[in-house]
Amino acid sequence: MSGVSVLSSARHLLVIQPLVGIGDMIWHKPWIDHLARTHKVTLMTKPTVQADVIFEGAPDSFSVLKLERSIRGRRGRHDGLAGFFRLVSDMRASGADTAVILHASSRYALAARLAGIKLRFGYGIGRQRRHLNAGHYLDKAALSQHAIDRVSRFAEINGFGLSEPVWAVHPRTAARKEAERLLATWAASAGQTDFTPFLCIGIGSMHPERQWGAARFAELISALAEKRPDLSCLILGGPSEQKLAEEILSLLRAHKLAPPVFLGRLDEAVALMALSCGYVGNDTSLLNFMVCVGRPALGLFSQSKPLTYSALLHKTEAVSEDEFGRPGVIQNIKTADVLAKINSLWPRGE
Repeated sequence: MSGVSVLSSARHLLVIQPLVGIGDMIWHKPWIDHLARTHKVTLMTKPTVQADVIFEGAPDSFSVLKLERSIRGRRGRHDGLAGFFRLVSDMRASGADTAVILHASSRYALAARLAGIKLRFGYGIGRQRRHLNAGHYLDKAALSQHAIDRVSRFAEINGFGLSEPVWAVHPRTAARKEAERLLATWAASAGQTDFTPFLCIGIGSMHPERQWGAARFAELISALAEKRPDLSCLILGGPSEQKLAEEILSLLRAHKLAPPVFLGRLDEAVALMALSCGYVGNDTSLLNFMVCVGRPALGLFSQSKPLTYSALLHKTEAVSEDEFGRPGVIQNIKTADVLAKINSLWPRGE
């Protein structure tokens, strides 16, 4: 059965995207958005991806079903043998008649089969294929490709390809109002009438090798205050970056600088990014969110090759092609490299 006929006959899709990261979900988003515009969709995914923020504004027929297993070292209700049968039960309860598995795992294909889901298609690599009965499959070589390349090819051969994928996230109205309130508060504290234009300085990272470090971030913010006073800075991260943010602020006190810091709710961080002029920082989920709100993002790429899925993504020239992935290579990126790129992307007076 072809992918086109699967989609044309489907009433309710259970779309399974089991990768754990926020960035992982953003990379898949254009194709899930496309399916949600044409079908009733239940998205089964891990709570760590913050799907409620990423898919804000989705059609009323769109819903999210929690997938709770292998969550960054933590076990959940879908782990183990008993958890597998809870997974089967949850899939059956979704009421979906078609499963779209955006992954090569055989576990989810078997669970969908045991759940009685009539049509099942997925990447079809390895043992997964024996539990699928619809659509076209990817070659084994796809496992070495980036997630975007895999889902793009899979969608193309199964009738929901996109010639020009669009990455977009819509900030919540309440979050935008809170972001505007925060900007007004920060402007008043600095004796300004307006906090904009401002850059989001993204300090978070999931791995030490992707972390530029407090000293470098402090040096950059200090250099911007001296050489680009037309650009304000907002230190942006999550709750786990509290200690790092405090270290950066401690270093900046010697320069009599105290930029605002936001380490709060993700939806409010997204709203703040939408009001900014762009992002400069570590290779993390906020960099991907900045693209989704239509602003340039300068990533300090070091462990993986720079993302290229959007013209809004930029890199420094400090790390060569053969250096990506080497331990400690992020320290090759100097403040002067980042400052030069900032001046190119956000010229004074524009």
